[in-house]
Amino acid sequence: MAKKILAITLFLYGLAVQAQNTISPYSIFGVGEIQNKGFGATQNLGGAGIAYQSGNKLNSLNPASYIGIDSSRIIVEFGIEGKNYQLETSDITQKGYTGNIKYVALGFRYNSWLAGSFGMVPFSSVGYSVATQNYVEGVDSKYTSLYKGSGGISQFYYSNAIKIFKNLSVGVNASFMFGSLVQEENIVEDTYVPAIIIKRQDYLKSLYFDYGMRYSFAAGNTNFSAGLTYSNKQNLRSRHILAVYNESLSVIRGEEYNTDYLTVPAIFGAGIGIGKKGRYEILMDYNFQEWSGVEYPNQSQDFVDSHSFSMGSAFKPWQPRVTNSFYKNWEYRLGVNYKTSYLKLGSEVIKGGSVSFGAAIPLPGKLSEVNWGFELGTNGTKSNHLIREKYVLFQLGFNLNEVAFLKRQIY
Repeated sequence: MAKKILAITLFLYGLAVQAQNTISPYSIFGVGEIQNKGFGATQNLGGAGIAYQSGNKLNSLNPASYIGIDSSRIIVEFGIEGKNYQLETSDITQKGYTGNIKYVALGFRYNSWLAGSFGMVPFSSVGYSVATQNYVEGVDSKYTSLYKGSGGISQFYYSNAIKIFKNLSVGVNASFMFGSLVQEENIVEDTYVPAIIIKRQDYLKSLYFDYGMRYSFAAGNTNFSAGLTYSNKQNLRSRHILAVYNESLSVIRGEEYNTDYLTVPAIFGAGIGIGKKGRYEILMDYNFQEWSGVEYPNQSQDFVDSHSFSMGSAFKPWQPRVTNSFYKNWEYRLGVNYKTSYLKLGSEVIKGGSVSFGAAIPLPGKLSEVNWGFELGTNGTKSNHLIREKYVLFQLGFNLNEVAFLKRQIY
């Protein structure tokens, strides 16, 4: 069975490489729209879970959490999501839908003090179509620039968690970042035919590291936990290709060179948790990203430090029993999130927030479960000619547990 799980996981990796998309016009900046982390257990907790312990499910928010995986089990997680969105300006509304595979991961325990996980998750996504009008300097005429962007960065990670003491563990994620970021600018003058087409492409192949720590203790029947995560400022290596075409699509300028200007800033996260095993868990997180001082070529906008606050609760209102009605054995989840992004456009810092809810449905006879949930949120603003996004996100995840690594007994 373990071999079958591994084969399914590797197959889904191939699908996940092509599964990133976004429709946010704000993905034109930086490395694109940075994707939310988390698997089925934490997605409906508002994104909180730095202090959450992996057990029969995986928590990707803190690599130190994997030490909680049962030594006799191998765990596979994969999830999909669909997003119904509405983009609004002061006078235009656009509606649409996107969907994709969100994550694929596998977790296991090496021994009593070492556990690990590997998987594929999206790091950032790019997908936009924006038109701007500009005036030619020194004359009273204008031209239109049409910007189209696509692509994204995928993250293949390999994590290890080490138990330092009974209640203290540390972990590290080593990731291989890859993908392409493509921007095409069509400069249109008096006709609808582009006079100049500028195409910029970055093909990424780079390493990335982040770290975590988790501590827990019990007082009576109540469990307390705290977690920290950190990633230092890192430059992602890429192959940059610039091509400029005239209206007949002949190349009038071309450049190609290696670069590391795509920067991911220092990221710090802290979380706390309180709960009772099998009944409830309350989690609160704070995340900080130090974007101020980060600069990108061809982008004049100032980046600002990003902050995110999230809180969630997972609970079972009824004591789990075999004789219960099916819904009485479900784990229910609620969460809220508020964040300020790294984008400051004019005087406006782009902000967003969401509420989420969902449940975990146990599969008969196993520790496996199906996770489903909804997230309702907003991002951006209609003030100062900007764009606000309102969305409903549906998430469906599968957590598969199988017995593995057991020694055969001979009598």
